[in-house]
Amino acid sequence: MASTTQTKHLILDSTIFDLQQDGGISRYWFELVSNLARRHADWNLTLLADPRTRNKFGRKLIEVTAGKRNVRLHEYVPSQTGRFFGPRLSDEYKGFLWHSSYYRVPGRLNIPEICTVQDFIYERYSSGAYAWLQHQKKRRAILRARQIICASEATKRDLIEFYPRIADSDCHVVHHGLSAAFYRISARPAANQPLHRYVLFVGSRAEYKNFRLTVLSVSSVPGLALYVVGAKPPSEDELTLLKVHLPDRHRIFESPSDDCLRELYARATALAYLSRYEGFGFPPLEAMACGCPVIAMATSSIPEVVGDAGILLSREDPAVVAEALRAVEVAERRSSLIDKGVNRAQRFTWDRTADKTVAVYERAMVQAAN
Repeated sequence: MASTTQTKHLILDSTIFDLQQDGGISRYWFELVSNLARRHADWNLTLLADPRTRNKFGRKLIEVTAGKRNVRLHEYVPSQTGRFFGPRLSDEYKGFLWHSSYYRVPGRLNIPEICTVQDFIYERYSSGAYAWLQHQKKRRAILRARQIICASEATKRDLIEFYPRIADSDCHVVHHGLSAAFYRISARPAANQPLHRYVLFVGSRAEYKNFRLTVLSVSSVPGLALYVVGAKPPSEDELTLLKVHLPDRHRIFESPSDDCLRELYARATALAYLSRYEGFGFPPLEAMACGCPVIAMATSSIPEVVGDAGILLSREDPAVVAEALRAVEVAERRSSLIDKGVNRAQRFTWDRTADKTVAVYERAMVQAAN
């Protein structure tokens, strides 16, 4: 068997920064690559990225890796088609590994590829031409990959369901980590302290995220407000839903900073994360770390993240959710959930994510050499 003491070269394709200005996958890619640059100096990293990116994580990644001896920035400004097809690599990249942040494959050179699969949302909940295009893009990346990283056991199960011929030994579960911005603080009174109790809703409001269920559930608990956090402003339908069911009991936070979000978690009655499907689930992890009780559905990857540190529900019923919301305000139950959540969150570190990812790279190198 070939030794992996050979020079290690890795191309890190930051295409996700071209596709979104914020989001969980952008956070994943920033944390992974910055950790590799900081803690794995034996790997020579070529960072494929657009220096003009508007993505906040992309800008920050270019900044924190600048000057690192093991990192070289390969400036790449993709065309529209370049968001689906990678650059035509020159012969200098022969022998490198390729790892894309979002299902892009390299052009021209046949080099070993690593694919990270986050979820199967498009396959399960989307339709139309764009969803079909995303599915084909993902399919090509998966079938070409030497090794596949899955964000959760749930995602791995979905991968095997959709691609039953993929070898189980080539699929590796590597959970995401907790960003340093999220930690428990004292929920001390302050000038901007909310005037009433509130539940947090964090993330997209796509149909499978159960935003409507959240609104109806909170509305049935007197005095409880809903704070809505997301990257985009609410639609007219969503605003109408809030005005009808929670008049004067809701607030909107569009793309808050991590510092602001940490404060929101710390002071919240609970995070209501009633999504039917997730590939991992950053908000429950962040909430637990900040001492915010989590109420979520017992589905897909959520039990892997939350474990017994939150209230997991099996029914999408406003009455059931409302009962859980009342339960987290009982002092003894609340204290127990907070302590369990903080301890649970400490299990998820980016150091562990990076180390396990490097182990996958090592396996791909051995596989390619034999």
